[in-house]
Amino acid sequence: MSDEFLWVEKYRPKTIEDCVLPADIKQTFFDIKDEIPNMILTGTAGTGKTTIAKALCEMHNCDYILINGSEESGIDVLRTKIKNFASTVSLSGGSKVVILDEADYISADSVQPALRNFIEEFSSNCRFIFTCNYKNRIIAPLHSRCTVIDFSIPNNEKERLASVFLARLMMICDDEGIKSDTKVLVELIMKFFPDFRRCINEV
Repeated sequence: MSDEFLWVEKYRPKTIEDCVLPADIKQTFFDIKDEIPNMILTGTAGTGKTTIAKALCEMHNCDYILINGSEESGIDVLRTKIKNFASTVSLSGGSKVVILDEADYISADSVQPALRNFIEEFSSNCRFIFTCNYKNRIIAPLHSRCTVIDFSIPNNEKERLASVFLARLMMICDDEGIKSDTKVLVELIMKFFPDFRRCINEV
């Protein structure tokens, strides 16, 4: 199925500015000026971790590869993919970034320790961004080599973000020529908050 038919992809924010996030978390990414550090982005499903990782790479003009840890968790696949990508020079002249999505599905016994070695081996031209729902499933040596950013939403930001997302859902409905009921959209957000991806899929 084309991404154009998947609303969650069609309307995925392309910039950090467009992401629906608490102000302090958003500012953390704006504050990254020179080069992207190795990072662990952690938080519940659908809160924008992968979206931010992609937007950050775009903002810094980085070549990046996205690897889904729940689908490609074998050491051979990772070693081949990461080595082939990380060992070549960036076409854009900037850093290269490996985004390891759902990294908490990757074996903590065998594969994660190897990733620690990859971070060091390719440190001259490649950075790693891990996304996970459960940071306690990521081994300590990876934590110590990364900046950990928690996507949890503080209580004083929940109402603002919910209203921003309501406006986003209404815009999507208008854009798709669908008549929407604000009350229904509000109930949807209240039911699934802060899983914005689930809200879009339900719509």
